[in-house]
Amino acid sequence: METFKAKVTVKLKPEIKDVKGETLASQFKGLKCRTGNVYWFEFEAKSKTDAEKFIKKLSDEILSNSVIEEYEIKW
Repeated sequence: METFKAKVTVKLKPEIKDVKGETLASQFKGLKCRTGNVYWFEFEAKSKTDAEKFIKKLSDEILSNSVIEEYEIKW
């Protein structure tokens, strides 16, 4: 087993209105803001392929809503 680390960033798709981000940005002139969530994982898997499948499944099924959100995985 190998140890893997992954960071998953989940944010609203660009075409989805980000009310929270707009509210924050309205407090500061010239600020543009989009909100989201960041998750850090450290886990064991048999291979890089297994690790990638695991994180993709987790991101697709639990961490994000594919209708309104997108995510990025960094290793």
